[in-house]
Amino acid sequence: GAPTRETTRFLPRMLLGLLVVAVGEATSVSRSWLLKAAAASAFPPAAQASPLSAARALDASAFYVEHPYTCAEDALRFVEATAERRPESVLASLDLLAERYPMYQLGATKGRILDDAVRARRPRAAVEIGSFLGYSAVRVGRLLPPGASLVCVEASPEFARVAERVVRYAGLSAEFVVAKGSECAALLPGPLDFLFLDHAKDAYASDLIALEDAGLVPPGAVVLADNVVYPGAPDYLEHVSPPRYETRLCPAPFESVGWETGWKSRDDAMALSTRLPAS
Repeated sequence: GAPTRETTRFLPRMLLGLLVVAVGEATSVSRSWLLKAAAASAFPPAAQASPLSAARALDASAFYVEHPYTCAEDALRFVEATAERRPESVLASLDLLAERYPMYQLGATKGRILDDAVRARRPRAAVEIGSFLGYSAVRVGRLLPPGASLVCVEASPEFARVAERVVRYAGLSAEFVVAKGSECAALLPGPLDFLFLDHAKDAYASDLIALEDAGLVPPGAVVLADNVVYPGAPDYLEHVSPPRYETRLCPAPFESVGWETGWKSRDDAMALSTRLPAS
C-alpha cells in the first residue's frame, strides 16, 4: 500500500545510514588497495631473468647438459634459445657460448678492432672470407651504412648455412657464397672497399693476390687479417708491406685457449692494411 506518515518520517534516516555504510565499505576497500599498492612498491616481484642471463648463471656441468655444442647447428640452437632478435644480443649469446666451449670465434677483444676498422672505412662493398658461425658477419653487418652490401665467403656448406641463419636472426642481411678463398675472385660482383680475412692462414697471401689480379682491391681498400702472429700467415705480412700497402699491427690475444695452444694464452695480432696507389 501507500507509505505511511511513520515510514516517510524514517526514510531519510535509513538512506543516510545506508550511505554511511557504503562510504565505510568504500573507504575500507580504498585502504586495502592502498596497503597492497604500498606493499607492492616496497617489495616488487623479482624480475624474471632473461634466457641469456639464466644460461650464464648455470654452473659448468648444468650448462653442458642443457646446451651441448657438438656441431654448428648446436650454436644456432643456442642463439635462438638465448638471444633476442638484434645484433648485440646475438653477439653476447655467441660470446657466452665461446666462453664455455673453446672455439675459433673472433671474440669481443678482436671484435672491437674489427668494429673500429669498419667504422673508419664505412664501406659500401664489404667482403669476408671465413665466416664460421656468423659472429664477424654480424659485427660487420650491424655497422654498414644504408645501402652497403656484405658478401661472406665460406668453404664449409654447414658453417655457411648456420652463419646465414645467425645473421638473419640478428635482423641483418648478407650474401653467402660457399667457396674456397681461391675461388671467390671469380664470384664477387665487383671491387670491394673492405675485406676481412679469417680463413685458412696459409692462403691469405695467395687469395689476396688473386683478388688484386682480378681488379677487386682498388687503392684505398682496407684489408683486415686475423691471426697474423699466432698461428701466423706465411708470406702475408711481407705482401702487405709498402709499396703495395700501408699496414699496422693491432695486438690482441689469440681468441681460444685449448689443446692447440698448450692450454695457455697466446699473443696474436690483426693486420690492418690500406691499399696504396700504384707508384
